[in-house]
Amino acid sequence: MMEFRLADNYAKPMQEGEVTELLNQPSILRIAMIDARDGTPLVHPVWHYYEDGKFFLTTYAGGAKARSLKKNPDVYFLVDVADKGPPYGVRGKGKARVIDDPEYAKKVISRHIMRYLGSPDSQEAKMLIENAKNYSVIEIAPLYMATWKY
Repeated sequence: MMEFRLADNYAKPMQEGEVTELLNQPSILRIAMIDARDGTPLVHPVWHYYEDGKFFLTTYAGGAKARSLKKNPDVYFLVDVADKGPPYGVRGKGKARVIDDPEYAKKVISRHIMRYLGSPDSQEAKMLIENAKNYSVIEIAPLYMATWKY
């Protein structure tokens, strides 16, 4: 069972239903990791979806995220909203798993397309699906989520 914590002593905790609502929005997840090349921090904004207690995202199979997470699967993540009234969000630590499976990547990318673009019919959507053969899936299993709302 997911452990929820309060992220800020001056904020209120989000209820589980509010967390679910936030994670069902097409918001951006920011993922932080250690760069495999030089040990410095990396932070990337990514499309994602959350299901069955995990975040699912994709990345170029030979890219910095895939290389770095294969070497060190520890991540920090953040999903927040600050443009629709008072800020709120979730953040936490997790373990990432990189899966090099082009068919799986195509399924995840297709879900992202519907979530963020709304249709597979645009030129961008078609290009993303065509390039799925070059992508890996990253599954993030959160160790905990810290929530806040004001």
